[in-house]
Order: sequence, then structure tokens, then C-alpha cells
Amino acid sequence: MALLTHIDPSGRLEKALPALIAADQAVGSILPAIAERLGINPNAKVSSGGGDNMMGAIGTGNIAPGVITMSLGSSGTVYAFADQPNVSPQASVATFCSSSGGWLPLICTMNLTNATGVIRELFELDLATFNSLVAQAPIGADGVSMLPFLNGERVPALPHATGSLHGLTMTNLTRANLCRAVVEGTTFGLRYGLDLLRQTGLQSHSIRLIGGGSKSPVWRQMVADIMNTEVVCTEQSEAAALGAAIQAAWGQSGDTLASLCDKCVSVDPSSRTLPVAANVSAYQQAYERYQQLVATL
Repeated sequence: MALLTHIDPSGRLEKALPALIAADQAVGSILPAIAERLGINPNAKVSSGGGDNMMGAIGTGNIAPGVITMSLGSSGTVYAFADQPNVSPQASVATFCSSSGGWLPLICTMNLTNATGVIRELFELDLATFNSLVAQAPIGADGVSMLPFLNGERVPALPHATGSLHGLTMTNLTRANLCRAVVEGTTFGLRYGLDLLRQTGLQSHSIRLIGGGSKSPVWRQMVADIMNTEVVCTEQSEAAALGAAIQAAWGQSGDTLASLCDKCVSVDPSSRTLPVAANVSAYQQAYERYQQLVATL
């Protein structure tokens, strides 16, 4: 309220904004004309809603400390529930309100499957062949590093950066190494962001992995090794849509959010991936090389 008054002492801005309501409250009932047009129950309630990542948190059961959600989509996101607004000194960490009554510290990278897709299209590879080539190359891609900042980058905060390849020689310039270098580079960006979240005191015993990249066993293992944390996928791939449904039911059904998540959110046991100690050590060396290259920018 004080902030709105500071921005606009006349009070017009405050009057123009809707009232804040709790995450489990309904805004009201749907308008009859809209219900008729959509063909849904005219008594349906409109929930308070939330953003895509807030819904993704609920849809992965990330509503209490201890779980981290990581999305491997066109961009990459990492977020975790917190019961207090522990604001990070790092501006890259956004301290959002969650849609579950708490807080959602979050980082977002600009380049993930959009960057791997560019390399895949360059070599005219289908997903299976691309993943096979990634698996063929050794950890660290024989010294090839890619800073995949094709859209600039938000984490690390390098908005004017461009993509670049480093460490190329006559012997290591292969399709397999380039394919692995782009996947490693994008995943190192997520590791950079996860380290920022961990500096705020957030701890996790597992990572719930969602998004298109999570379907790749090779990438899942890479995430587990680079983050040195167990990785598991949820059975429902559209976690944000599921989270929206759960959030809408919360408060209308009489169930608690925790009980709804217990009923509706489940992990895929076959996707559970544990870090391999030797891989963790090898990736740490490659990650330090990535950090040194980022520092030059």
C-alpha cells in the first residue's frame, strides 16, 4: 500500500488494481455469458490463479521445503518453496510469492532447449540421434566448451552476451563433442543458478525434473551429476496445468493443498536418477572451466 502511494500519491493506481486475496480463495463465480460460451457449469468458481512457475511448483508437489523443481524447456527455470521471504543479495534470484501460501525463490536462464535445438537442426539430427551423439562424447566434450548465450543471458546476468565455442582443436571438433558441449553449457547455467539458490540457505534432497529435456535419460543423468542431487520426473508431464487444476480445487473441495498434492502428484520411479561419484568429480572440473570462461565476459 505504501509503495503504491509512493508511486502515485493521488491514489488512482491503488483504485485501479484488484484486491489481493489468499491463494485458496475464489475471485467469484464465472460470468453467465462466459459460462455459456465455454459450455461449462455456470456455478463454476474462478480461483485466484497464479503464474506458470507457481502452478508448476504445485504440480510437482513443491509446496514445502526440501524439493526443488527444475524445468528443461526452451528456457530453464529452477525454483523451490520457502516459508519466509529470504531475499537474496543476488539480483538474479527472484523472490516471488508462491501460489501455495509461501514464497518461491526462482532463477531463469534464457537458453536451454532452444540452444540444443539449434545445434540439432544444424546437423539435421532427430532427437534419438542427437542424444546418442551426446552419450558418445566424454564428460567435458574433450575440452570443447560452449557458452550458449544465443539470446543473451539472464543467469548469469549477461544480457548483451552472444554464444561462443571455446577449446576447439583439429582433433576435438566433432559432432558428438559439439552436441555434448551445448547440453553441458545449458546445464551449467542451471547449476550456476542453483548455487545462487543454495546460497540463500535452500537445501534439497531431490530435484523434480519437468519440461521436454527431462524425457532424455542422458540429460537426466547429466543433471543429477552436475547438481550432485537425485533427479526424478513426475508422471504428469504438464505440471503447470496439473498445478492449476489442484490450485483451483483447493478451497473449493475442503481438502488441504498437501492432501490434494498427495492425491494428484506422483513421481515416475523409472526416471529416478542418482549422481555417480566419478561423474560428479569430472563435471566439477568442466563446470569450473565454464565459470572461468563466463568470468571473461
